[in-house]
Amino acid sequence: MRIASKRFVFLSRFWYNADMKRSEIAFNLAAIPVDALMIFLAGFTAFYLRPLASDIVGPVRYLLSAQEFLLLCLVALPCLILLFTFFGLYNLTATKRLSYELPRIIGAVSIGLLVVFVGFFFNKSLFPSRFIVLVAWLLVIIFVSIGRYFLHEFKQIMFLRGKGLHRVVLINGGGHNARVLEQVFKNRRLGYEVVREIDYSPRALDELEKLYISVGYDEIIQANNEVSGVENAELVGFARNKGVEFSFVPNLFDAQRNRVETANYSGVPVISIKNSPLDGWGKVLKRVVDIIGSLSALIILSPVFLILYIAVKVDSKGPFIYSALRGGCGRDFRFYKIRSMYTHLSVGDEYGGQEAEKVRQDLWQKNDRGGKDSPFLKIKEDPRVTKVGRVIRRMKLDELPQFWNVLKGDMSLVGPRAHVLDEVARYRDRYRRMFSIKPGIFGVTQLEQISQPELPFEDEIRLNTSYIENWNMWMDIKLLVLTVYHLLLKPKSKLDY
Repeated sequence: MRIASKRFVFLSRFWYNADMKRSEIAFNLAAIPVDALMIFLAGFTAFYLRPLASDIVGPVRYLLSAQEFLLLCLVALPCLILLFTFFGLYNLTATKRLSYELPRIIGAVSIGLLVVFVGFFFNKSLFPSRFIVLVAWLLVIIFVSIGRYFLHEFKQIMFLRGKGLHRVVLINGGGHNARVLEQVFKNRRLGYEVVREIDYSPRALDELEKLYISVGYDEIIQANNEVSGVENAELVGFARNKGVEFSFVPNLFDAQRNRVETANYSGVPVISIKNSPLDGWGKVLKRVVDIIGSLSALIILSPVFLILYIAVKVDSKGPFIYSALRGGCGRDFRFYKIRSMYTHLSVGDEYGGQEAEKVRQDLWQKNDRGGKDSPFLKIKEDPRVTKVGRVIRRMKLDELPQFWNVLKGDMSLVGPRAHVLDEVARYRDRYRRMFSIKPGIFGVTQLEQISQPELPFEDEIRLNTSYIENWNMWMDIKLLVLTVYHLLLKPKSKLDY
């Protein structure tokens, strides 16, 4: 009976793994005809747009028939599909999101465009219309992304039905991280299923072995950042031997050490941790985007400022704009917000003065985010906040004047949160990495706190450190888009801070 039971467990796990692999293969195979169809549609849209654009780019000098263009598409199509393959667009796991695929789509199509232009340089008869090539480049990116979007929607429908889910085991160790991850993975639309959560202990490997035999899983996520490197190495070895993925939540050192360079001094290997990509040209590019983005926002949002001005002035007495010193990159600066508190309870000599400061210190004794010793003050149902203030805080509208800080150069559109000076004084030295770049209106922790206002301080530091070490412009664009999406379309947390 025991042998039969073991055989049943083995067979059930085998069929589960086979189903998982089949679903991922099916999703990747389905992407090929979807991409091909979108490429054809984009190409022929560009082809038929050319005569309509004569007033803009000039008359058509060479009449290309639809049959001739079709033959050119049949040549270009396998080349683009091959580029998509090289960019890893057909070996993605089912849980990869569209935001992960989009840069690869842009890269592959752009390389294809570059090849066409290089060929055109040597042979001008290669293709008769540069307009069609340029428009097709843009439309292929858009159409393929749309096709992938609908494919992802179909995948999410399958996930909701329990098909092809990526099963994970969470190692918690009593930490907050696993509880957060477990809540995230409860959303089956992401394609994950938590099969078990275990605490890390010397028996963890035995528990993982039993789970692997009894229920099977695809990934181990080690969510306790206090586990040592040696213990993590044992978990990695186990995962590799079983052919499952291994992921972990990094500590502060792990968040930085992925940016390293190696050198050899007379046979002695030396590894150096490099500084942020925001040094050099990265800083220049970010500043250019900040100027353009903040100036545009101030112009576009000027009617909103007028509406908010009326609402704030009607609701309570006092100035419309609240200003105070904040800790910045290398120097303190004057920070602007729309006033959301009663004037006599707002900190600052020009506002509530000593009365407001006393109230603030009293509130710190019952701080809801880390207690009285926490670097940050967060109070649920803060009694200092006005009725209008609660609304504009929930929508983050009180932060709109910070676009002026960005234009002045005190802040950036994206970066760590700006904090008041006495909060900064509470930082331990190892947290001062957050002040190596300008604070931002938006950022990875600001985005996280829209849905999770009680994000632990250590998690905020880790997220900001990872942002600083791994910055790129695409990351900033993604954070801006996601923040706008969450503020306008996603349900907000019911917690009132």
